[in-house]
Amino acid sequence: AVMATTISIVAIFLPVAFMKGIIGRFFMQFALTVVFAVIISLFVSFTLTPMMASRYLKSHHSPVTSHQSGRWYKVIEKSYRSLLQIALNHRAVVIILATAVFIFSLYMTKFIGKEFLPQEDQGRFIVRLQAPIDYSVGEVDRLFKKAEEIIRSTPEVKTVFYAQGFGGEVNKGLMFIGLKEKSERGKIQQEIMAEVRKKLRNIPGLKGTAEDVSLIGGGQRVVPIQYSIRGRDLSTLQTYAGQIVSEFSKLPGIVDIDTSIETGKPEVRVFIDRDKAADLGVDIGSIAETVNFLIGGEMDVTKFKDEARGRRYDVRMRLESGDRSNPDDIGRLYVRGKDGRFIELSNIVMIQEAGGPSVINRLDRQRAITLFANLEGKPLGGAKVELDSISGKVLPLDYSGRYKGMAEIMGESFFYLMFAIILGIIFAYMILASQFESFIHPITILLSMPFSFIGAFGALLITGKTLNIFSFIGLILLMGLVKKNAILLVDYINTLRNRGIERREAILQAGPVRLRPILMTTFAMVFGMIPIAVGFGEGSETRAPMAIATIGGLLTSLFLTLIVVPVAYDLFDAVQERFRKKKI
Repeated sequence: AVMATTISIVAIFLPVAFMKGIIGRFFMQFALTVVFAVIISLFVSFTLTPMMASRYLKSHHSPVTSHQSGRWYKVIEKSYRSLLQIALNHRAVVIILATAVFIFSLYMTKFIGKEFLPQEDQGRFIVRLQAPIDYSVGEVDRLFKKAEEIIRSTPEVKTVFYAQGFGGEVNKGLMFIGLKEKSERGKIQQEIMAEVRKKLRNIPGLKGTAEDVSLIGGGQRVVPIQYSIRGRDLSTLQTYAGQIVSEFSKLPGIVDIDTSIETGKPEVRVFIDRDKAADLGVDIGSIAETVNFLIGGEMDVTKFKDEARGRRYDVRMRLESGDRSNPDDIGRLYVRGKDGRFIELSNIVMIQEAGGPSVINRLDRQRAITLFANLEGKPLGGAKVELDSISGKVLPLDYSGRYKGMAEIMGESFFYLMFAIILGIIFAYMILASQFESFIHPITILLSMPFSFIGAFGALLITGKTLNIFSFIGLILLMGLVKKNAILLVDYINTLRNRGIERREAILQAGPVRLRPILMTTFAMVFGMIPIAVGFGEGSETRAPMAIATIGGLLTSLFLTLIVVPVAYDLFDAVQERFRKKKI
């Protein structure tokens, strides 16, 4: 039983250790630690534990304690045997009820939030500031200083680092906010961020957002929702993006909604009359090169080599500022025709002042606009479902959306975690089949695993926690632990049957005998997880879902395994005997 338990736990965690993607980096050390700790504990249980027991285990106990504990345990043992007898007499009812409860637990996941990482109080966050694109540097600085004063006046804020023009855009800025220690403030980080968002909305002309500091990276911004809309035409994309933003922003829990497109940047558009240009013998490329060279100055003329410093510099030329300060100056430029004549551009071009996007992004060779949004009290999985529903109604077939950043990593990570769970179950079955020399008994043992999900999902739902990578790891940890109870039962039942005891009587004897170690190990693990589940200290928000899922699963698996596994053993063995008789 010890060997089977140890090897099956190793089989569950080895796939986790070698998962791909970001999830593999997160939990490779965790999985390998569990694997090697279990292997070492197997060695200790075969060597040190028997030796210590032979030296220090006493045969006598305190009569009072022994009498009190023994009396209560006898009552529990007798009640369990009676309950087990009733369950064995109504096998079909027990299996149907257990199956119904398991199906109900899967249905519960519909009401459990899903996200990649739970929101954590990191004691720091980012405030992203944006002024209108046509504001001067001084006006932007004045606007941002108002925001800085609001941040500094917040009692929970300890440090502020402010940077204007971050990323080379003068109308944007960043503030890196450091908070006081968690024990020194009465509000969590998410509450402070929500207050900051409300205060920044009161500054006219300013767009301010509050974001967590990224733990994993990915995407263009540090927000959970990054939804890239792709298509051929930019103006049509803007229309669709505007419709999606309008509908999505109305939903509760959606904040800091923004897009990557920034329109309104002053620009001069030059429209060429191609017919006139052809009549005058002017090449279209020559017009573009002339404007680009004299107005934009974006063409390298030559190289300058600084012998003293050992550096080379690109040399660019353009008209002096007085000759290119007015859009009409473009029309006064001359371009040479194919016959050598100089043609004034005003004869063949039309100049129009307008506002346009500062940057045009592309994804998969298509023009793209990315929608950004933050969440307040809403899981990422729920927000994705709502956004998919809105975009499905707005976007036609030739325009599509794709998640980036945390939302994209979440889907990939959940896939790898589910794959690791399935692979672990397959490995565990193969190992148990070889240990018990049976194809049926491993199935009986593995039945304890889905019953553990009942308590895990129920505990997450009751406590308001979400399904995330940490609660998934709790489920994997649970799968490795709950098999132990079933292995202890099935192994001892087989031992009694090898001694010549009839199947039903072997089950009724093995259950009460194995009840004590099952209760001891289960409650020891539950009590060990309680401090993590309660969530004291920094970073407790990420650890708590794992412990809560494990505790809930252990408790339900304890009670269901003690009843359902013996019933399943009795049922499967009876079916197996019938097949043997038919063959004979």
